[in-house]
Amino acid sequence: MGALKMRLRDDPTDPYVRAELVEAYRRLGHTDQAGRFAIALDGGARPEEVRAYAAMLRRLDADAKTARRLSLMPADLDLPKRVQRAIDGGGPLVRELRRWDRYVAVPWTYVLAASFLTLVATYGLTIAGADNARPIALWGAVATGWVVVVAIVLTTVWCAATSRWRAALIWTCVAAVAGGSTGLATVALVT
Repeated sequence: MGALKMRLRDDPTDPYVRAELVEAYRRLGHTDQAGRFAIALDGGARPEEVRAYAAMLRRLDADAKTARRLSLMPADLDLPKRVQRAIDGGGPLVRELRRWDRYVAVPWTYVLAASFLTLVATYGLTIAGADNARPIALWGAVATGWVVVVAIVLTTVWCAATSRWRAALIWTCVAAVAGGSTGLATVALVT
């Protein structure tokens, strides 16, 4: 395929070389690469290839110039609308929020840690026969509840930032229920 790419670099308008390259990637099952080169063909890329290439561009946080360079596109061709939307990706705020992917796991790790600590403390105090096991269990449960609320809110933001709108809506509802429940539990515990 390297030879085909070199020939295509020499003449990006050669549809036969481009079609051979696309067909080679299709045979190998590399839909993103097939889409990468097929978007400049008259027939265009298959829908799944455009989706795969668009996803690749989002991961690379590529701009239109980079997409054109990667696809070895002739200057007179426009990027397909779906590819352009993937590049635009909702603007700089959304691109910045997409970088939160790695931060979503941290709050959920804190949820596990808080749950485990509350369980161990309650169990240990109960076994020891301490009188304050119940209030510590209640406060630990409420603290864990607030950590869960924070984890859910960050997950909701992450879903919205990555255009997973149904999931974001579901997580928003879950956040409202969890926040309300935890808020009521906090009020009940304080009063």
